Amino acid sequence: MPYEGESKNARRHAIRYLVYRDRSRDEIIRYLKKKKISANAVDETLIFLENNDYINDERFAIQFGRSRILNKKIGKLRLELELRNKGLKNQIVKETLEALYEEYDENKIALFCAKKKITSHSITNTEKDRHRIAKYLERKGFSYNIIYKVITNLEQLIQNNDLNSLSRSPDKSPETQEPSIIKIIQR
Repeated sequence: MPYEGESKNARRHAIRYLVYRDRSRDEIIRYLKKKKISANAVDETLIFLENNDYINDERFAIQFGRSRILNKKIGKLRLELELRNKGLKNQIVKETLEALYEEYDENKIALFCAKKKITSHSITNTEKDRHRIAKYLERKGFSYNIIYKVITNLEQLIQNNDLNSLSRSPDKSPETQEPSIIKIIQR
């Protein structure tokens, strides 16, 4: 009978943990183990949660990834790392990255981040400034190819004193940027 009580307690803890946001299966396991719940009760709770569709790693990966792209404007490399840290399987991570970065253009996101960096600092066309922006984009998880494209486009705009085309509202998400941003990327 004490096992039944522990199992109920584990379910209660898990559901309360899921109230705030969707979680991965691995996050639930770590949370319940931290609460000193037995392995049998954890397994039973996971079965209950999966059968009632309280946890679904594919759904979680898409929701978490979309949230990180829209709110933090991160690149594919960083999102991959964050998804792996959530304990998701390689196949789920791969499929999620493919789906999300078909939906959101990583080049536009990187350009948006660089533009935000330029507008928040006084940037000139010096080697130090280009390096600063490149490092910033690298920390955001963009590949070197994308960073190179963005830096090259920014150099051209700075040389032409055409930074006004970058002065869009930084609060807009990358997919709602006006067509001038798209033209910059297509150069």
